[in-house]
Amino acid sequence: MTPIALRRLDLAADVELVHGWMQEPHVAPWWELAGPRERVLAYLRAQAALAHLECWIASEDGRPFAYVETYEAIADPLGAHYAALPGDRGFHLLVGPPELLGSGAARRLARHLLTWLLAQPHVTRVVCEPDTRNGRMLAFCRALGGAPIARFDFDGRRVTLVAWTDQPQVAAA
Repeated sequence: MTPIALRRLDLAADVELVHGWMQEPHVAPWWELAGPRERVLAYLRAQAALAHLECWIASEDGRPFAYVETYEAIADPLGAHYAALPGDRGFHLLVGPPELLGSGAARRLARHLLTWLLAQPHVTRVVCEPDTRNGRMLAFCRALGGAPIARFDFDGRRVTLVAWTDQPQVAAA
């Protein structure tokens, strides 16, 4: 199995792929982007235009399987809701193909992402903010060594802020 590779989102080439993933029942409730292609395109355009955020497609064995966003938390609206530090980097991720659920792909991706972000010299902490109703994602974060540090209302939902200051654990999610 080849290592996970991240490449920058190519809006023109990747919109159909990401749109398809946003329609999946395991993705739609959390990303709230199910619907027409134009809705996903508008979202991706808006995200790609943000100076503090980067959009990625993750692949394994040459097969794209996930959409990822990484961002400077202090420059993001999230940063106004907790004591964000200049070295905080946040991430959002989704694994699109339903056949990969439970396969370990998400765990491999998250470990890769956490290891990569925490290895950057200016990064001191990595955060994510799952919806508090998403017990599966919260358990996933805990299994990777993430620690819940706050709960608050953000972007129309109640979230749990999870943080990592060390490399991800090896425990199965």
